[in-house]
Amino acid sequence: MTGFERFFASAILCGAFGVLPAACGHMPVTSMVKLARVDFTATDPAGLRAAVKLPSAIRPLRDLVRLRLMVRLANGKEDTQDFRLNEVSDPADIASLRDELEAGTHLFAYRLEPAEVTRLAAFRDALQKQQTASGGRGGALTISLAPEVCRGGELTAGPVLFTTYLRTAETAGYVPLARDVDMRSIARGRDLTAQMPECGPSR
Repeated sequence: MTGFERFFASAILCGAFGVLPAACGHMPVTSMVKLARVDFTATDPAGLRAAVKLPSAIRPLRDLVRLRLMVRLANGKEDTQDFRLNEVSDPADIASLRDELEAGTHLFAYRLEPAEVTRLAAFRDALQKQQTASGGRGGALTISLAPEVCRGGELTAGPVLFTTYLRTAETAGYVPLARDVDMRSIARGRDLTAQMPECGPSR
């Protein structure tokens, strides 16, 4: 295993709405085990799928959902890149998530746009070259689903929960990145639901 492979093998993967450190604590241990087996230096970006479960009153804004990669190399250099996602229309892409649906929730699944597949592969190759050139080992990778959302109805007074998922060719099914994260408490001192715009006709 190369130093860069070790770098990705030690990746931290979580999901949130712009508040990553808090959401990482919501990743199930079983997900950590499954994702630790994925070699992100070799996995096919075209096969990546992401999904989010939201309360029925909340939905993602069209064309504003991103897969976010935050990288810290062994030499301390950091880089963050967002990659545009398209909602998938093939029922097979979300069939394995049926058991995740609960009353009052809905699911959305996404894939990378073709141009973003190429861009992600180039980003990964560039990082590998930098890691090799520095002769360093270790580092961290955070992968998250970063959707912009809107509110289309009244929210309950209690917790407003979301769950994000990632699927690769190696995992076969969707793996929860962050499960049952409360939008009202994840950001200290901020209720994220209070900042949501109302869904308009084009959203």
